[in-house]
Amino acid sequence: MTKLIIYTLVIIVSVITSCEKTDKLQENPNAITNPHPQLILTGLLLDMRTSPWGSDQRNNQFMVINETYYGNQAYAWGTGSTSGFDQLRNILRLEIEAEKKGEEGKPYLALAKFLKAYFFSEMTVMLGEIPFQQALKGTTENIFQPEYDTQEDIYKQILELLETANNDITPLVQSGATVGGDFYYDGNLTQWQKLINSYRLRILIGLSKRSNDSPGLNIQQQFADIMGNPAKYPIILDNTDNFKLEYNSSTRDNNYPLWPADGIVIKQDLRNNLGDTYLSILAANKDPRLFVVASPTDSAKLSGDPDYATKFTSYRGGKSGELQTTLKDQAVAGKLSTINFDYWVSSPSGVPYIMFGAAETAFSIAEAINREWISGDANDYFRRGVSLSMKTYGISNNDIEKYFTDNPLNNYQGNNTQGLEQILKQKYVAFFQNSGREAYYNYRRTGIPVFDVGPGNENNNIIPMRWAYPTSEYTTNEINLKASLQRQFSGSDTRNDIMWLLK
Repeated sequence: MTKLIIYTLVIIVSVITSCEKTDKLQENPNAITNPHPQLILTGLLLDMRTSPWGSDQRNNQFMVINETYYGNQAYAWGTGSTSGFDQLRNILRLEIEAEKKGEEGKPYLALAKFLKAYFFSEMTVMLGEIPFQQALKGTTENIFQPEYDTQEDIYKQILELLETANNDITPLVQSGATVGGDFYYDGNLTQWQKLINSYRLRILIGLSKRSNDSPGLNIQQQFADIMGNPAKYPIILDNTDNFKLEYNSSTRDNNYPLWPADGIVIKQDLRNNLGDTYLSILAANKDPRLFVVASPTDSAKLSGDPDYATKFTSYRGGKSGELQTTLKDQAVAGKLSTINFDYWVSSPSGVPYIMFGAAETAFSIAEAINREWISGDANDYFRRGVSLSMKTYGISNNDIEKYFTDNPLNNYQGNNTQGLEQILKQKYVAFFQNSGREAYYNYRRTGIPVFDVGPGNENNNIIPMRWAYPTSEYTTNEINLKASLQRQFSGSDTRNDIMWLLK
C-alpha cells in the first residue's frame, strides 16, 4: 500500500513537472508581455495617420480621377468603419502599462485621454451614434453588446476628456516632463497641450449647428473659456506647432505617397487632375498658392503666350460632378491642370502632411467671432489664417501682402454672411491635401464652398451626409444598433441620413 502511494505521488509530481515544462515551452520568448508605454504610444500615433491624394481628397473635391479602375468621385460610398475601437483597446493597455511606471507614466496617461477623445470623435463624426459609456467593458464587466449613446452625450464626454487631458498635462509641462515614442512632437508636451486645446476648438466649432439648443454642452461658453484664458489653454497659432507627419527619403515605406517606387518621376499624369472646386477659388482670388500647387494646362503651354505660366487663366480644374469619360477627354485634350511635380515630388520626402495646423485654429476663431460666440477681431484671425497657410507653401511676406492690397475683395468683408463665406472658403483652401476629411466635414456642416454635382454623381445629385454602419455592427450588436437607428433616423441607415450633429 505504501509503495502504491509513493508511486502515485511520483506520477503526480512527474505530470505536474511535465505540464510546467510544456507551459514553458509554449511561451513565446519573443513576445512582449509587459510593453513600455512608449511602444504602445508609437503604435497609436501611427494609427492616427491619414493621407494625402487618396479617396478622402477626392471626396473633399480637391482632385478628380478619370479612370474607374483606380477610383472615382461618384459619392456612392457604403459603410464606414468602427476600427477606432481597436485603437481604444490599445489605449486601455497604454493606461495599464503607464500606471505601472508611476511618475514616468503620467504623461502617457494624459495623452491617453486625448487619444480617447480623438478616436471616439473620428467614429461619431463619420457614423452618428456609437457605444461610449458601455464600450470596451467586455473583459471587465462582461458587456459584449454595448448600448449606443446619443451623439449629444458622446460629445459631452469627448469634451470632458479634452478638458481633463489639459488639466493633467499642465503640471507635466511645468515640470519639463516628456514622452518617448512620439515621432510628431518628439515628446514635447508643450506642443501636445496646444494640440489638445486646438482640437477642442475643432470639436466645438464643428458643433455650430447645435450651439443654441444644447445647454448640456455649453458650446459657445466652452469656446469663450479657452480663448479667454490662454495661460491655461494654450493653442496652436504658429506653424512651428503644426501637428504634421514628415516623410523621409531613406525608408521606402515612409516616402511621400506620390513618390514612385522606382524613384523615376514622370512629370505627366493623364489620370488625375486637380479639382475645380478648389482651383477656381485660387484663380478667382489671384492666389499665389495656385502657382505652387498646380501646373498650367497643356493647352495654355501651347498657346504661344510667353507669360502663360504666370496667368491665372492658364489653370483649370476638373469638375467633380462630371462623367469620368468627359474628364478623360478633357485631360487628353490638355484642358485640365495636374499637380506641380517640382513641388510635390521634388524628393522622396515630398511635402509634410499637416494633420492639424495653425491656419485651421485661426479660421475657427474667426468663425466664432463672426458668429458672435466671442468678442475679438475676426479680420485679424482671418488674415492670420491666410498668411499661415500661404507660408506653408513658401509664399513670401511681400506676396502675401500683395494678395490683400492688389485685390480688395480678398480682404475680410466684415462680421456678416459674406465674411463668414470668406472664412470658410479660406479654411477649405488651407485644408488642401491636409487634415483628412475635415474639408468635407466643414462643407457638410456649412454648405461652403458649394460642392459640384452632375452626371458623374451616383447619389441622385446629392453629396452624402454620413457613412452607413459596418456589417460587423449588425452581426455582433444588432439589437442595440437597431434601437439607435430608430432613435436617429427612424430605422434608416443610408449615406444620406442626417445625424444629430448636423440637424
